Amino acid sequence: MALSGATGFLGCHLLARLLQRDGRVIALVRDEPARAARRVERALAFAGGGPLSVPVGSGRLRIVRADLGEERLGLSAEAFRHLADEVDEVWHCAASTHLEADLPTVCAVNVEGTRRMLELAGAGRRAPRFVHISTAYVAGGRTTGTVAEDDLDGSFGFLTPYEESKYRAEVLVRSWAGREGRRALVLRPGTLVTDRPPVPRGPRHPHSVLGLRLGRLAAWGPQFLTRQFGVHPGPDGVFHVRLPGRHDSVTSIAPVEYTADAVLRLADEPQEAPGTVTRHVVHPVDTPGQVWLRAVRSVIPWVEPTLVEDHGRPTPLESFIVSLQPGGSRYGYLRRRYERTRLDAAEARDGVPAPAALDVPYLVNTLRGPRLERA
Repeated sequence: MALSGATGFLGCHLLARLLQRDGRVIALVRDEPARAARRVERALAFAGGGPLSVPVGSGRLRIVRADLGEERLGLSAEAFRHLADEVDEVWHCAASTHLEADLPTVCAVNVEGTRRMLELAGAGRRAPRFVHISTAYVAGGRTTGTVAEDDLDGSFGFLTPYEESKYRAEVLVRSWAGREGRRALVLRPGTLVTDRPPVPRGPRHPHSVLGLRLGRLAAWGPQFLTRQFGVHPGPDGVFHVRLPGRHDSVTSIAPVEYTADAVLRLADEPQEAPGTVTRHVVHPVDTPGQVWLRAVRSVIPWVEPTLVEDHGRPTPLESFIVSLQPGGSRYGYLRRRYERTRLDAAEARDGVPAPAALDVPYLVNTLRGPRLERA
């Protein structure tokens, strides 16, 4: 199989698990060979927590330099055709998860990159299945109700350009499978985190930006807020700030390790008929927004945030605190759920115990993980 995004946060965990099975994996990496090999090695060390069991360049793991931003992935026509003929599955995990980027920037990766990976799947004589890693957040601006696995509705709008780009990518996949009479599997994880410490220059989860910013603020101390905004803590020594959101909001957050196992479990289900099958790969217990806020306060104990539905006119300090989390002004209102019927059935079949709800200590570890290192 071919796998894009093998050095990413989820992709490296998928690669580590795929290498535990029989068969070969071709990792599509943008960098020149030596640098790409180092990135894959770091990613696998992070995902596996120890020495590599399958060396890069062995018969089981091969790296092919490929650029999602170029036609034929930057390969010659002959090399592209040869690669396409080799694979019996094409897994597309590469994506830009930048929540603060504009739409053209994220679409260049998430939409056009998907288009080029579909071209790879379409060029192969084996007619490989296309496995597309999307996101549960293609639900966009829908705030309530249960999102069915087959739902793909852009009428609610989107909270970030990232969401819209992933929605457009799913539309591409569905159109391709229907037009070409091919098989496609779309898998939608929620927000992914880990409580494991990072490795230098290794993969980072999407909330690494928040962890980095909170770490800096904690290091600067409460006096920074006084100097910067001319405000002082209350009698209790705490800055009280309002954040936009509902007190009963929830977020779909899951450990990446659990999600990678679930992805493989769902991918193993037979898919004989052409068309697109869509599955949510989310935690069975959504994380309340209040738990998330308690974790944030554990990192910066001299700031106490409170969710208010009518945020009104935020103070400069409140606007600054909101800006620490990409998309933070939007996601505090979500109360929706995600159907995970097939994943429930697959885990029951395999005797997989339900994962524990994410608590404050776990979330604190996810926020403290990146520290001040650069990706």
